[in-house]
Amino acid sequence: MSTLGKASGALKSVDYEVFGRVQGVCFRMYTEEEARKLGVVGWVKNTSQGTVTGQVQGPEDKVNAILWSWSLETCVFLKVLKRLWS
Repeated sequence: MSTLGKASGALKSVDYEVFGRVQGVCFRMYTEEEARKLGVVGWVKNTSQGTVTGQVQGPEDKVNAILWSWSLETCVFLKVLKRLWS
């Protein structure tokens, strides 16, 4: 097990899709900034269906924190209607 895994607990990788008013409102930039703050990595992109999809990887507690941050009213501009991840 890596030093990161021992120090931070279990590592987690999640694929996700976010639905709602998430395009044209800087959601990708918000997500990238939050990921840097939390110390997780991954990618995020807009889809042609009007959703945002991506992947986030890192310590389990940090990954969970970024996923749940989208349901909080931390972004005035963001309107998340549904989140899916696996």
